[in-house]
Amino acid sequence: MKNKRNLWIAVAVIALTLIVILNITLRREKGIKVDVMTIEEMELRALVSASGKIQPKISVDISATIPGKVFKLSVDEGDPVKKGQFLIQIDPTTAESQVEQIRASINAAEANYELAKANLVQAEDDLTRAEKLYSRKLTSEETIQKKRTAFRVAKMTVNAKKQEISRLKASLSTAEHELNKVNIHADIDGIVIKRNVEEGENVFVGAFNNPATVLLTIANLSIIEAIVEVDETDIIDVKAGQQAEIKLDAYPDSSFTGHVTKVGQSPILTAGGQQQATSFEVIIQLDDRIPNVRSGLSCKADITTGYREKAVAVPIQALTLRDDESLMKRSKKIGSKKRENAETEGVNKKKNEPYQGVFVVDNEHVTFKAVKTGIAGERHFEVLSGLEKDDVVVTGPFSALRKLQNGDLAKVNKKDKK
Repeated sequence: MKNKRNLWIAVAVIALTLIVILNITLRREKGIKVDVMTIEEMELRALVSASGKIQPKISVDISATIPGKVFKLSVDEGDPVKKGQFLIQIDPTTAESQVEQIRASINAAEANYELAKANLVQAEDDLTRAEKLYSRKLTSEETIQKKRTAFRVAKMTVNAKKQEISRLKASLSTAEHELNKVNIHADIDGIVIKRNVEEGENVFVGAFNNPATVLLTIANLSIIEAIVEVDETDIIDVKAGQQAEIKLDAYPDSSFTGHVTKVGQSPILTAGGQQQATSFEVIIQLDDRIPNVRSGLSCKADITTGYREKAVAVPIQALTLRDDESLMKRSKKIGSKKRENAETEGVNKKKNEPYQGVFVVDNEHVTFKAVKTGIAGERHFEVLSGLEKDDVVVTGPFSALRKLQNGDLAKVNKKDKK
């Protein structure tokens, strides 16, 4: 009998032990599997990315200023040129003829001027003699008046001939200036990056809505700029003086540094004046020299809009939006709902608005903490408040972040050091 009782006691102890072990096991299995990461200080760089084209800062389009046929052409694309160097000559025949005609007119006007001066001297002598005779009562008053009128006319004729010479000389200066236009010279030092004409072609000057013929384009490639388009969501963070890294499709293994020199204040419009996507033009001047650079090369720029050398950073995937109600245990929710009444519903509704935060793991349990963030890096946000270095935060999976509640048991799948 005693042995039988001892047997039952042993069975009861074993059963109780199994129940305890089973409860502990079940309790552990109820923990939510999560990935975690330890918060550390790191270098953060906020970037704005944009695409565009490379072009020289100084570029000059040389257009025709007089119409005519291209007579001589001394440069080709890719040729280096110096300021003042001869480039193109347009047929000078018409301009030279105009100059010669005006010079001949000046010679004739000068001859007429000399004749007018001689007539003035003669009229003055006639008037002097007539006045002497009139003083002696040897001529009539009508005669003296005619002599005085003839003198005044001769004097005005001299002035008119003199003004005619001045007018013709001014016309000669204009004609000579037009003649000089047939010879086109370089306005800057640089390289010919485009040539649009050949010898024998006719060129035209601009009129109304028709632009003049662009003969050549010369660019100074010593200073290169990247012209990029920045989306409206990012343009407010871009300012002059910010550093940028530029990558060219032509040099996929290289990057070049630069700085922002100009930020557009109005959206970019299409050729027809229509606005499509709202983007703004940003000009970045490159600090580095690009070998064998070509105008129009495609590029991508990463503009640094914020930088922290040592920032407490949280992974982007750890941040989530939750409200106070969704963070409470179900039993607490039920109990709190029984205590709610119509007067407090409006107040609680405002309190239950979602806010940004992360789940922090402490002693295998999670607690949701509100976080205020600063600049955004490629994979991390700067933490301004709410977290400290060495805190362990839940980074995933997303399904776990959606259903975690304060006090939940966390089963760590993977723990990253950074």
